[in-house]
Amino acid sequence: MRKAIAAAVALLALVAGSALSAEDELDTDLMQSIEDSNKSLASNIAIKDGKGATTDAKDLAEMFAKVEGFYVKKGDAADAVDLSKKSRELTAQILQQVGAKNFDAATDSATTLSRTCKTCHNFYKKS
Repeated sequence: MRKAIAAAVALLALVAGSALSAEDELDTDLMQSIEDSNKSLASNIAIKDGKGATTDAKDLAEMFAKVEGFYVKKGDAADAVDLSKKSRELTAQILQQVGAKNFDAATDSATTLSRTCKTCHNFYKKS
């Protein structure tokens, strides 16, 4: 389980946001907040801190809604909209799993969430 968390954290480190123009791209601060919250979520799940994981998952759901809204408004980014929705769905799953104290399932969902972020960044992050 710890290896899965470590892999998720490593993936997050790879998807750190670069400086982007505020008008044409997502706000760098928002992307950094997502990365930080995602790392915190993985850590809180690993130590079975339900309260911390719940807070992180709720924060992430709100931030992914902003990302989704950005790409809906931008248009011509159906994949990003779908990945943002998937991220919100995963955070909802994590909330349920943590609420049920099923931290193994929450770890799997958090790992999938990290992969989803990476997939979106592969398509939409400027180098």
